[in-house]
Amino acid sequence: MNKFGKKTAVVTGAASGIGLELAKVFAEQGMNVVLADIEQSKLTAAVDALTEQGAEAIGVLTDVGSGESVAALCQASVNRFGSIQVLCNNAGVYTGGHLWEQTEDDYEWLIRVNQWGIIHGLRHFVPQMIAQGDECHIVNTASMAAMCTLPFAGVYHMTKHAALALSECLFHELS
Repeated sequence: MNKFGKKTAVVTGAASGIGLELAKVFAEQGMNVVLADIEQSKLTAAVDALTEQGAEAIGVLTDVGSGESVAALCQASVNRFGSIQVLCNNAGVYTGGHLWEQTEDDYEWLIRVNQWGIIHGLRHFVPQMIAQGDECHIVNTASMAAMCTLPFAGVYHMTKHAALALSECLFHELS
Protein backbone atom coordinates (compact mmCIF):
# COMPACT_ATOMS: atom_id res chain seq x y z
CA MET A 1 0.00 0.00 0.00
CA ASN A 2 1.59 3.23 -1.16
CA LYS A 3 -1.23 5.68 -0.55
CA PHE A 4 -2.82 5.91 2.87
CA GLY A 5 -5.03 8.98 2.69
CA LYS A 6 -8.73 8.31 3.39
CA LYS A 7 -8.11 4.60 3.89
CA THR A 8 -9.11 3.07 7.21
CA ALA A 9 -7.04 1.38 9.90
CA VAL A 10 -8.53 -0.51 12.85
CA VAL A 11 -6.29 -1.01 15.87
CA THR A 12 -7.13 -3.12 18.93
CA GLY A 13 -5.48 -2.30 22.23
CA ALA A 14 -5.30 1.26 20.89
CA ALA A 15 -5.76 3.23 24.10
CA SER A 16 -2.11 2.90 25.15
CA GLY A 17 1.29 1.49 24.28
CA ILE A 18 2.03 0.05 20.85
CA GLY A 19 -1.63 0.31 19.82
CA LEU A 20 -1.80 4.04 20.50
CA GLU A 21 1.48 4.61 18.65
CA LEU A 22 0.16 2.65 15.66
CA ALA A 23 -3.01 4.75 15.67
CA LYS A 24 -0.94 7.96 15.74
CA VAL A 25 1.19 6.86 12.79
CA PHE A 26 -1.87 5.91 10.75
CA ALA A 27 -3.48 9.26 11.55
CA GLU A 28 -0.29 11.11 10.56
CA GLN A 29 -0.49 9.33 7.19
CA GLY A 30 -4.00 10.68 6.67
CA MET A 31 -5.84 7.47 7.41
CA ASN A 32 -9.16 7.20 9.16
CA VAL A 33 -8.51 5.41 12.43
CA VAL A 34 -10.76 3.17 14.51
CA LEU A 35 -9.35 2.73 17.98
CA ALA A 36 -10.59 -0.28 19.93
CA ASP A 37 -9.93 -0.96 23.59
CA ILE A 38 -11.59 -2.37 26.70
CA GLU A 39 -10.74 0.66 28.87
CA GLN A 40 -13.34 3.34 28.08
CA SER A 41 -11.66 6.32 29.78
CA LYS A 42 -8.28 5.69 28.14
CA LEU A 43 -10.00 5.02 24.81
CA THR A 44 -11.89 8.31 24.97
CA ALA A 45 -8.69 10.20 25.83
CA ALA A 46 -6.81 8.58 22.93
CA VAL A 47 -9.55 9.39 20.41
CA ASP A 48 -9.79 12.96 21.71
CA ALA A 49 -6.02 13.42 21.34
CA LEU A 50 -6.09 12.23 17.72
CA THR A 51 -9.13 14.25 16.71
CA GLU A 52 -7.67 17.39 18.30
CA GLN A 53 -4.77 16.96 15.88
CA GLY A 54 -7.19 16.80 12.95
CA ALA A 55 -7.47 13.04 12.52
CA GLU A 56 -10.67 11.29 11.51
CA ALA A 57 -10.95 8.84 14.39
CA ILE A 58 -13.54 6.98 16.40
CA GLY A 59 -13.31 4.77 19.44
CA VAL A 60 -15.19 1.52 19.87
CA LEU A 61 -15.29 -0.12 23.29
CA THR A 62 -14.22 -3.68 22.47
CA ASP A 63 -13.50 -6.90 24.34
CA VAL A 64 -11.35 -8.78 21.82
CA GLY A 65 -12.02 -12.01 23.70
CA SER A 66 -15.66 -11.82 22.60
CA GLY A 67 -16.55 -12.67 19.02
CA GLU A 68 -19.73 -10.62 19.33
CA SER A 69 -17.75 -7.58 20.47
CA VAL A 70 -15.25 -7.89 17.60
CA ALA A 71 -18.10 -8.34 15.10
CA ALA A 72 -19.59 -5.09 16.43
CA LEU A 73 -16.18 -3.40 16.01
CA CYS A 74 -16.02 -4.49 12.38
CA GLN A 75 -19.56 -3.29 11.71
CA ALA A 76 -18.97 0.06 13.45
CA SER A 77 -15.83 0.56 11.33
CA VAL A 78 -17.66 -0.15 8.08
CA ASN A 79 -20.66 1.94 9.13
CA ARG A 80 -18.46 4.96 9.83
CA PHE A 81 -15.84 4.74 7.09
CA GLY A 82 -17.24 2.33 4.47
CA SER A 83 -14.26 -0.01 4.24
CA ILE A 84 -11.20 -1.24 6.14
CA GLN A 85 -7.74 -1.52 4.63
CA VAL A 86 -5.60 -2.22 7.72
CA LEU A 87 -6.37 -4.34 10.77
CA CYS A 88 -3.92 -4.44 13.67
CA ASN A 89 -4.78 -7.24 16.07
CA ASN A 90 -2.64 -5.65 18.73
CA ALA A 91 -4.46 -6.09 22.05
CA GLY A 92 -2.37 -8.16 24.42
CA VAL A 93 -1.91 -8.97 28.08
CA TYR A 94 0.82 -10.54 30.21
CA THR A 95 1.23 -12.46 33.41
CA GLY A 96 4.35 -14.20 34.61
CA GLY A 97 5.54 -16.84 37.04
CA HIS A 98 6.09 -20.57 37.17
CA LEU A 99 3.86 -22.43 34.75
CA TRP A 100 2.51 -24.66 37.49
CA GLU A 101 1.73 -21.70 39.72
CA GLN A 102 -0.26 -19.77 37.12
CA THR A 103 -3.93 -20.01 37.88
CA GLU A 104 -6.54 -21.30 35.49
CA ASP A 105 -7.80 -17.70 35.33
CA ASP A 106 -4.30 -16.54 34.27
CA TYR A 107 -4.22 -19.08 31.44
CA GLU A 108 -7.76 -18.23 30.35
CA TRP A 109 -7.11 -14.46 30.40
CA LEU A 110 -4.00 -14.66 28.22
CA ILE A 111 -5.58 -17.14 25.80
CA ARG A 112 -8.78 -15.04 25.64
CA VAL A 113 -6.98 -11.81 24.78
CA ASN A 114 -3.77 -12.89 23.02
CA GLN A 115 -5.16 -15.79 20.98
CA TRP A 116 -8.92 -15.34 20.73
CA GLY A 117 -8.43 -11.63 20.07
CA ILE A 118 -6.60 -12.50 16.88
CA ILE A 119 -8.95 -15.35 16.00
CA HIS A 120 -12.01 -13.10 16.32
CA GLY A 121 -10.27 -10.37 14.34
CA LEU A 122 -9.51 -12.76 11.49
CA ARG A 123 -12.96 -14.36 11.48
CA HIS A 124 -14.78 -11.02 11.29
CA PHE A 125 -12.46 -8.74 9.33
CA VAL A 126 -10.96 -11.03 6.66
CA PRO A 127 -14.32 -11.75 4.96
CA GLN A 128 -15.05 -8.00 4.95
CA MET A 129 -11.64 -7.22 3.46
CA ILE A 130 -11.93 -9.92 0.80
CA ALA A 131 -15.40 -8.68 -0.18
CA GLN A 132 -14.08 -5.12 -0.62
CA GLY A 133 -11.68 -6.31 -3.32
CA ASP A 134 -9.00 -3.73 -2.55
CA GLU A 135 -5.51 -4.04 -1.10
CA CYS A 136 -5.65 -4.77 2.62
CA HIS A 137 -3.18 -5.65 5.34
CA ILE A 138 -3.38 -7.43 8.69
CA VAL A 139 -0.81 -7.09 11.45
CA ASN A 140 -0.96 -9.51 14.38
CA THR A 141 1.27 -8.34 17.22
CA ALA A 142 3.32 -11.26 18.45
CA SER A 143 6.51 -9.73 19.96
CA MET A 144 9.81 -11.51 20.32
CA ALA A 145 7.98 -13.95 22.57
CA ALA A 146 6.79 -15.70 19.42
CA MET A 147 10.36 -16.49 18.42
CA CYS A 148 11.91 -17.65 21.68
CA THR A 149 11.12 -18.82 25.18
CA LEU A 150 12.13 -17.47 28.56
CA PRO A 151 11.47 -18.75 32.06
CA PHE A 152 8.57 -17.37 34.07
CA ALA A 153 6.66 -16.24 30.97
CA GLY A 154 5.51 -19.57 29.55
CA VAL A 155 1.83 -18.77 29.24
CA TYR A 156 2.61 -15.52 27.45
CA HIS A 157 5.08 -17.22 25.11
CA MET A 158 2.54 -19.95 24.35
CA THR A 159 -0.03 -17.39 23.23
CA LYS A 160 2.48 -15.42 21.17
CA HIS A 161 3.73 -18.56 19.42
CA ALA A 162 0.08 -19.16 18.49
CA ALA A 163 -0.15 -15.59 17.15
CA LEU A 164 2.82 -16.23 14.87
CA ALA A 165 1.42 -19.57 13.67
CA LEU A 166 -1.95 -17.98 12.86
CA SER A 167 -0.20 -15.18 10.99
CA GLU A 168 1.91 -17.53 8.90
CA CYS A 169 -1.06 -19.76 8.08
CA LEU A 170 -3.10 -16.70 7.09
CA PHE A 171 -0.30 -15.59 4.77
CA HIS A 172 -0.29 -18.98 3.03
CA GLU A 173 -4.09 -19.13 2.78
CA LEU A 174 -4.36 -15.65 1.25
CA SER A 175 -1.46 -16.24 -1.17
